[in-house]
Amino acid sequence: MNLTVTDIAQQRLSSLIGERAAETGQAIRVFIAEGGCGCSGPRFGMGLDEAREDDAVMEFGVLKFVVDPASAPVLSDASIDYIEDVMQQGFQITAPNAQSGGGGCACGGGAH
Repeated sequence: MNLTVTDIAQQRLSSLIGERAAETGQAIRVFIAEGGCGCSGPRFGMGLDEAREDDAVMEFGVLKFVVDPASAPVLSDASIDYIEDVMQQGFQITAPNAQSGGGGCACGGGAH
């Protein structure tokens, strides 16, 4: 399991939750969001959580990231960045292994 976290994303995450995560021993769980499939592919989320025995674990400085086995194939080689421009501000997860459009996610609607 390989995950890339940009320097700016590490800085933002450290300032937001680094101290709390260090105090509680929790990790940042990266996951496929429930109901997160649509025309542009799966949606992803992040949140503080306890590491589980079967999780993939990656450390970047003081930050520890975990990914569950079901999400690992899609999130392998993913990158986490922090985007801040006129149109948007926030974390962006890009996963090259995620299928978009007509792949594994339904797009459009209605019966054929």
